[in-house]
Order: sequence, then structure tokens, then C-alpha cells
Amino acid sequence: MANPHENAQNLLIFHASGLDCAFPLEAVREIVPMAWLVAPLGLPSALAGFLDLRGTAIPIIRLDRLFGLPEQAPGLHTPMIVLHRARGPIGIMVASVRGIVPVTSSELLNISHERTFLGCATGAIEIDGDLVHLLSADSLLEANEDRILADFSAMSEARSLHFEHIPLEEATL
Repeated sequence: MANPHENAQNLLIFHASGLDCAFPLEAVREIVPMAWLVAPLGLPSALAGFLDLRGTAIPIIRLDRLFGLPEQAPGLHTPMIVLHRARGPIGIMVASVRGIVPVTSSELLNISHERTFLGCATGAIEIDGDLVHLLSADSLLEANEDRILADFSAMSEARSLHFEHIPLEEATL
């Protein structure tokens, strides 16, 4: 039984690529329906694109690609969770939003390092028999930055291999 004097926090529970996750509700700015995303060429794989939200460009992250989960094809009703962050808002593309649940710190479960999803999960909670991973908005971007660097390295290597096969006289024209 939870201690009545223990502070509770509200978590926004959502589902993405077969994974149940949550964000602290205070980190959530808003939930928006699927919208047109601007996706410039050379975009890192974990970044779906940028959402123009009332004049602010919000980067939208795909958890399936960031965490190496089964591909989640966005649809007409795919929600995006926009999060507050000190360095600017980010958005997360999810399959569905389950609801808001109050939890106390004593209900949070520790998770092994292998289950932290690139250090993005800070704990877990069991809800209706399902394990729900509590994610950190700030850690998501740090993990995405690592993914971006890996993607740009792979693109650079591919370009380098391409240029190695062009005869020198053609490359200087």
C-alpha cells in the first residue's frame, strides 16, 4: 500500500512499436494528431521530420528507429507527444496514448542497464500486468544525437566509397 504522505506524480502512458512507455506529465506540452512533417534530405533515421507547430519547428523522433524496435508505420491518426525541454521542445511519434496514471516513487521499479533503451528509461512501473518504461525527454535527445552521429558517419563512409570509384579525371571536371 502506498504511503499517503508520499508525493505522487502523473504519468502519460503511451504505446509505441510494441513497447509501453510513459513520460512524467509535467514534461508533456501537448498531444497533436498526425500532421505534415518537413523531412529535408539527409535526415537521420531516428528523426521523422519537423512539425510546424504554430510557427515553431519541432523535431519529431521515431522511437522505433531510435531503439531498434519493429517499424511503426505512421498513419492518419498517429499521435505525436510534444515535450517540454530546457533546450527546446521535441516530439515523439507514438502508436497510441493510453491515458494518465498517478504513481508514487515507491511504485517505480528499478530496471537493468540493458533495459534502459540507450539510457532513456529511468525506471518502470507495472500497470494492469504490463511493464511500462518511464522515459526521460532529455535523455531521448542525447540518444538521438548519438544516432545522428552514427547516421552521418555511415553517409560519409558511403560517399567516400562512391568517390573512390570515380576516375580522378572525372572527379576534377
